Amino acid sequence: MRLISFSATRLGVLLTLTVVALFAPAALTAMPFLLSPGVTTTAFAPGAASDINEALKIFFNDPVIYNVVSDAELLSYFEEDNNVKNDETTGGRYIETAQYFQLPAGVGARAEGEYIPVPDGPVIKNSRINLKKVQGVVEMTGDVMRRVKGDMGAYLNWMERALPDLVTRLKNEHDRMLVGYGNGVKARIASVAGAPLITIDRAFGVTIGSALTDPFLQFLEGERIVASANPTGAPLRNAGAGQSARITIVNPDTTPNSITVDAMPGAWVANDYLFAGDPSGASTQDAGGADREVMGLLGMVDDGTVLATFQNLLRATYKLWNSIAVDGSVSPYNGVLSEDLLVFADDQTFVLGGGKPDALITSRSGSRSYWKSLKGDRVINDPRGYTGGKGPMGILLGDRELALKVCRKLPPELAFLTQKDTFKRWTLGGYVWDDTPGAIWNRVTDGTGRKDAFYAVGNMYEQLGCLAPRKNCRIQGLARA
Repeated sequence: MRLISFSATRLGVLLTLTVVALFAPAALTAMPFLLSPGVTTTAFAPGAASDINEALKIFFNDPVIYNVVSDAELLSYFEEDNNVKNDETTGGRYIETAQYFQLPAGVGARAEGEYIPVPDGPVIKNSRINLKKVQGVVEMTGDVMRRVKGDMGAYLNWMERALPDLVTRLKNEHDRMLVGYGNGVKARIASVAGAPLITIDRAFGVTIGSALTDPFLQFLEGERIVASANPTGAPLRNAGAGQSARITIVNPDTTPNSITVDAMPGAWVANDYLFAGDPSGASTQDAGGADREVMGLLGMVDDGTVLATFQNLLRATYKLWNSIAVDGSVSPYNGVLSEDLLVFADDQTFVLGGGKPDALITSRSGSRSYWKSLKGDRVINDPRGYTGGKGPMGILLGDRELALKVCRKLPPELAFLTQKDTFKRWTLGGYVWDDTPGAIWNRVTDGTGRKDAFYAVGNMYEQLGCLAPRKNCRIQGLARA
């Protein structure tokens, strides 16, 4: 009787359903409805409403950001800091740092009985860094969703194909952002005479002595771009549904470089600036002039040539907010990234800013230039055994040995001597799939209605900054090797 009584309770019914589900799942569909209305039991959250997506969403947060960081050429270089302050008034996330620009001064030589030195107060200014949001989206049709939703193995197989593509796109944009200066410019249009083939110049829209070259490195076939007459991105050409074009071919071998798009928006003209963008938005500055993209080396290691205001402080007002700039095009360097040039740049960084760089970030052209400058020092002692080629390279600068960090998207005219502990990378968690609706998958809709397709979007909040720009050096005017 006790067994019958127990089996009639809700707990007993649940236990019975569990045993049947485990050992005779086919019989489960034939059983009458035993539970009272209002009780929903699922495989992943007994007694609560849930579905397979609630379980699936947690599997790929960490691998995405791990792969992006480990695969990117520059992202892993910067230290991560998760100590993010929250602005309760506006809801915006930001970081404040206190900059010490002047020591309290009160030192002097005095005779017996004279007045002691009068100290002046220090100069301390707060800079503010706002986190930027980088998004990535994957999409599948309804038929694919129904195949992968019920089988974890199928889902994993699908993500093995989808995630590398997502990581590649995220990595491509990260590497570009970390070289730029936050405003999102990829390059400038030189001519539209061959439209839909567009010749491009001025990588990042920047001129440092001369226009930065190899702008094709900032583009990826298949991505969409928008244009504006201004480096702020306001206003966009052909604003609205027709504001973007999709890149079909990137032409690195033509002179000047060029890209081919699927259809040329009618208002695009020479000297327009190009940005990542699509019909729904663009990676430009917002209406208030704030960057949407992450800050990069061109903005952090700068003497005011590229970015006059850095982290809310005017560089012209605060000398220590300016990095050291060394012109490598002059004699005796003549555009060669040589030992002499690096030693001189390191000395200038220490003498003028007290910096002790511990890394050299350069392009592949810069790496070749440095290697060629070293080849004249080689002596073959035993010609019967010799291996040529180029391996890992470094340089001794006083008490430090610097390794070369080669970055593909860095224009060949530039190299950076950087002191790692002066940089910060602020993040708010990792790359997280957006599950605001209750699951990571959302149905695709358009102006006509709902489609039999689903998409998932992930967000990554981060920003880079430099706490002591004067301890870092930009070498410019290098010749292509």
